[in-house]
Amino acid sequence: MSPVVTIALLTLHEAVRRKLIAACAAITIGLVGLSAWGFDRLAHTASFTSGEVDVAIPQTLILFMFMFSFVVALSASAMASPAISAEAESGVLLSILARPVRRSDVLLGKWLGLATVLLAYAAVVSFLEFAVVDWVSGFVPPDPVVVALYLFAEGAILLTLTLMLSTRLSAIATGVVAIALFGASWLAGVVGSLGLAFKISSLTTVGNVARYILPTDGLWRGAIYYLEPQSFVVQRLTNSHDSGGNPFFAQSPPAWGYLVWVGVWFLAVLVAGIVSFDRREV
Repeated sequence: MSPVVTIALLTLHEAVRRKLIAACAAITIGLVGLSAWGFDRLAHTASFTSGEVDVAIPQTLILFMFMFSFVVALSASAMASPAISAEAESGVLLSILARPVRRSDVLLGKWLGLATVLLAYAAVVSFLEFAVVDWVSGFVPPDPVVVALYLFAEGAILLTLTLMLSTRLSAIATGVVAIALFGASWLAGVVGSLGLAFKISSLTTVGNVARYILPTDGLWRGAIYYLEPQSFVVQRLTNSHDSGGNPFFAQSPPAWGYLVWVGVWFLAVLVAGIVSFDRREV
């Protein structure tokens, strides 16, 4: 068994031992249960017409998935922030690196283990949420698998950034910086949406640039697009001239060029983390 796989398995075991997976499961069950009640009330309220329900269900689902995207981001930050720094400070890494194990194997193994947790969480929470919405209202997103992949990609990007920061900063500082950057990226996306709505090019530029600096908001907008039925998109574009100003609406999927940039960004930050770890004194 390769060192990377061994460290990944140990990382998974550590996540279970620290009850991180149990905490995520408890949060997920509570939020999915709450959403089940909310969607049931929404779908069976007599004061709503069928047309209003057809519009409200996708919008509400986007809001719930936005909440889950924050859970994914918080989980990525919480799991990755102590991955390198805390073990370096406690001396655990000394016993690992004393063996013929490269530092790159350690970092890649930890990334693989934590990414597996995020992938499983994104898949499970998406399946449960979509199943609940289908059960109470009959609505299923056009591309549920793609939504789950975008949700995972958003978490994987923040996971990679947090691991890189963990090679230089303390666990607490890493977690604070990672979440602050995630929040700033989303806020910049909102600013860009306001720029579109009010036709202020400088604000629009802020949003566009921020999506390249940290691609989490751009990936979240990809998830939004695949949560929307095509009829919903057409209706919004037909009936509203400022749909581009809505931070919870996406009129098109991310361009292939942008997705290529996300891949380049991911590899660059991962390599930067490996180089930083190699040069750190333990």
